[in-house]
Amino acid sequence: MTREAHPFTGRPIPRTEAGLKVSGAITYAGDVVLPGLLHAVLVPSPIARGTIRSADTTAAAAVPGVVRVFTPGTMPRLVSPPEQPDWDIMYGSAFVPMADATIHYAGQPIGLVLAETLEAARHAAAIVRYAFDEDVPCVGLEGDADLSGEAWHEPEQVWLGFLAGHLPGAVRRGDAAAALSHAEVTIEGRWTLAYNHHNPMEPAASVAVWEDGDRLTLYETSQHVANHRNGLAKVLGLPRENVRVVAAYVGGGFGCKGPVWSHSWLAALAAREVGRPVRLVLSRAQMYTSVGFREEQRIDLALGATRDGRLVGAAVTKLSATPAWEDWVEPSWYPFTFLYDLPALETRCRLRRANVMAPTFMRAPGEAPGMLVQECALNELAAELGIDPIDLRLRNHADAYPVDGSPCSSKRLKECYRVGAERFGWPQRRPEPRTMREDGLLIGIGMASASHTVYRQPARARVTITAGGTAHVAASATDIGTGTATFMRQLAADALALPIDAVRALIGDTGLPEAPMQAGASLTGSLAPAVMEAARDLTARLLGMAAGQEDGPFHGRGTDDLRLEDNRIVARDGASETVAAVLRRAGLTELSCEGRFDPGGPGQVRTGEPERDARAGPRGMHSFGAIFARVAVDPDLGMIRVRQLTGVYAGGRILNPKLAESQLIGGITWGMSQALFEATHMDPRFGRFTNTNLAEYMIPVNLDVPVIDVTFLDDPDPFINPAGVKGVGEIGITGVAAAISDAVWHATGKRLRSTPILAEALLED
Repeated sequence: MTREAHPFTGRPIPRTEAGLKVSGAITYAGDVVLPGLLHAVLVPSPIARGTIRSADTTAAAAVPGVVRVFTPGTMPRLVSPPEQPDWDIMYGSAFVPMADATIHYAGQPIGLVLAETLEAARHAAAIVRYAFDEDVPCVGLEGDADLSGEAWHEPEQVWLGFLAGHLPGAVRRGDAAAALSHAEVTIEGRWTLAYNHHNPMEPAASVAVWEDGDRLTLYETSQHVANHRNGLAKVLGLPRENVRVVAAYVGGGFGCKGPVWSHSWLAALAAREVGRPVRLVLSRAQMYTSVGFREEQRIDLALGATRDGRLVGAAVTKLSATPAWEDWVEPSWYPFTFLYDLPALETRCRLRRANVMAPTFMRAPGEAPGMLVQECALNELAAELGIDPIDLRLRNHADAYPVDGSPCSSKRLKECYRVGAERFGWPQRRPEPRTMREDGLLIGIGMASASHTVYRQPARARVTITAGGTAHVAASATDIGTGTATFMRQLAADALALPIDAVRALIGDTGLPEAPMQAGASLTGSLAPAVMEAARDLTARLLGMAAGQEDGPFHGRGTDDLRLEDNRIVARDGASETVAAVLRRAGLTELSCEGRFDPGGPGQVRTGEPERDARAGPRGMHSFGAIFARVAVDPDLGMIRVRQLTGVYAGGRILNPKLAESQLIGGITWGMSQALFEATHMDPRFGRFTNTNLAEYMIPVNLDVPVIDVTFLDDPDPFINPAGVKGVGEIGITGVAAAISDAVWHATGKRLRSTPILAEALLED
């Protein structure tokens, strides 16, 4: 078998852990069992604002099997407070749950019960009795003052995590006010987007075990084990080498398992205090109050254009609530800065301090809600001008990167429109609303652009080949369902010319070479080059070793005369020898090399070829796509059914079409959910979410989701990284809600500017 006979990269290789997952054999954090394990249950605050006057743990402590009941007065203290924003840990700097008696939001941890069984811990947690001095909570986006008594405030910078660092809270390009005042056509409106909460299948969990008093191992639901290691080491006052975090397979993350939340360090503190391992798994209801959310937001937009459809300017203001201790704002204005040729732009974000916990990253932060509004507005403009929505986008296509005028690393957006329109059947669309019917239902067709920023992070990986004919590739990256282990094995198998079944992946442990966070669709594009470099260097080292062995068959040959093939070193003339023989002659049982990827600054090209990099300069780095939707609306009941979803994407080199298609289908389904289903509702009287379960937090089920057609354009991007990978994990959600919203308008003639789109709203006069 030759190297060409089994190129695994680019093929739809099945997921490495698929069999283990469907058989229930995967061990997740909450499944870890250790000798002497105690079960922990949090006690959440029933009030949103006030002070704990007293805590009575008598009844709880008397429950058989209960070992300890912690309250704010008895919980061990952190050595160092968490910080936000910080490279190592992401959480509020002025607030530590259970550090004092102040209540900032409903669901805030105010107690922790440890027991021999989960049932005993749950029962005891339910009967801890608190007395409160309660204040009226400040929630929602209404009112003229926040918790500090001030009006809305506008941060100068916002934090988008260490993927993007800080973004400006306000962007000014040209004179937007003048452009809008002279625009021949203007679209103005307010879009209202509901609270959205993460609902991964696996709830957040921590299992903490201490050894020798000062060495912590944490089994964690983490999108980035190094982040959790660094964060826990800081707050607990430990050297980083004394903290090990393990999280190989995670049952979904979507952003909520990136930060270090309080349940992690509370479990660690409790375990150290009692001298036994502690497992803390959040309940489904606690997932709504413990690991962030996508905030409720209002986005005000004015968009101006000429009569022939040329955009001239836009003004965007995003309003949302943030907790008392930090400025968190999702940058929903960000897509306006890069997607179209928009000569004048002004953006603002306004925040209100309220009794809510910290919002956090959710799939495509900024871009998912921002593109919903931007693409809806473009579709409104197209209808106002009588221009086909695709044609309007082509007229405003940005050939250069609008942020700084640099070229794009690659951009096949126009082809995404063309291919998507052909596959979907866009020419069948009649421009006027309410003109298409089928079986008594109103039929609507809509489309939108899709895009996501390409983020890149430093990464390391190690590849090892053994005398036993196998290899393994190692990095600390977790797998949240994206197929990390699979693509690592594909790349290593190809580079070493081994069958893929001979290559094993080691992931999700801080003891392995440090890999980046599984977030921002950045892991594959960052880690793949490191794996490729490690495998390339390992091959070169092995061939050099074979050529340098005086008693070997290849002595005196150049390495360019040798190649690896099925665990053998083969010369051009056919001479060969096993890898095991070469390693044995060198006194080794295995040989390893470590590779790294250093991307440079945002937008900077770093290919590893200095002369080429110097010529290339900065580049606008984004993935692109187009999404098309067909809906059927019952004119009497207002019920909406999505009949067809077609997406075409240019997302760099696709290492595994099966995994990539799965990511896009999941993202598109979530975009559909954003448009029609998802909303968390808060009772403003009590500051509490009312639908903290999967029965009342609406998401699509199988019957709701049509067959989703996903197509990839060939788009290897040499400027992004040596692998040519951009990543597809985030782009799938972008644009979908706008395409569905436009399809609903096309079916009914009603423009709705709030999500989710409800049947009741369609039936209103």
